[in-house]
Amino acid sequence: MTALSTLLSHQHGILTSLKSLISAEKQALQAQDADKLLKLAQEKQQCLIALKTNDESLANHPEHSLLTTDPELVEKVSAAKAILAVCKDINQQNASLIELNIATLNRFSQALQASRNSSSLTYNDKGKTSTISTLGNDFKA
Repeated sequence: MTALSTLLSHQHGILTSLKSLISAEKQALQAQDADKLLKLAQEKQQCLIALKTNDESLANHPEHSLLTTDPELVEKVSAAKAILAVCKDINQQNASLIELNIATLNRFSQALQASRNSSSLTYNDKGKTSTISTLGNDFKA
C-alpha cells in the first residue's frame, strides 16, 4: 500500500505542476506572449507524459483495487481528481482564448490588407479579402 500511496503523491505533484503550467499558459495567452507560450507548451507536454506514465503505473499496480476501497487512498484519489477538474476547466478557458486570439489575428490580417492598398481590395468567393492589382488602375484624377 505504501507504493500506491507514493504513486498517488507523485500523481498529486504532477497535477499540481500541470495546474501551474496551465495557469501560466492562460496568462501568456492574455498577454499574447508567443515566446513564453512555446516554452510552456514544451513543459506542458513533458508534464502530460509524466502524468500518463504515472497513471499507467497506478493502473498496472497489483493492489490497484485498494484505490477504491482503502479510505486514505480514496481521499488521495479524490484530491487528484479535483485538481484534474480544475486543470480541465482552465484548459477549456485557454482554448477559448486561443480561438479569440485567432479571430483577432484574422481581423488584423484583413485590416492590414485593406490598409496596404485600399483601392484594390475585393472579396473572393469564400468571403475573404484579397487584393487584385489591376482593380482601380484605370482611374484618372
